[in-house]
Amino acid sequence: MNSTWRLIHYFAFVAWIGGALGVMMAGITMKKLDRSLWGGVADVQSALFRLLVAPGSIVTLASGFVLTMQMYGALSGQSRPWMGMMQGMGFLGTLITLLGAMPAAAKLARLEPLGETAAAFDAARARLRITGMIGGFCSFLALVAGALYRTG
Repeated sequence: MNSTWRLIHYFAFVAWIGGALGVMMAGITMKKLDRSLWGGVADVQSALFRLLVAPGSIVTLASGFVLTMQMYGALSGQSRPWMGMMQGMGFLGTLITLLGAMPAAAKLARLEPLGETAAAFDAARARLRITGMIGGFCSFLALVAGALYRTG
């Protein structure tokens, strides 16, 4: 059963980080396009968040919790510092993704890049960029901590 949960955990983490990297690449590519086409790119970014990033982060967090309970039992206090860092950064990354980046991506898809909503579009894009970078950095630290835990 532990192997199944690990597979779920790794697959969800790949969906989370892979989707976030896709959103980042779409945002970088967006700058090279005519501004009238930015709305289509924002729709793709929002879809990636809805279909990969948000579910991946939630399933990663839930499966990590299950794996922790299987490994140590509830509140036994036996974990190593790297394990705590992986859990903490994963939890923080999930919160930032769900409470910061996800609403920004949804708002970005509802706005038009030209006209009256151009300023709001730019603000939502900036919020998505900043929260995406912070959430991605937290998940990267969780990945590094998990790799160090496995070897340490």
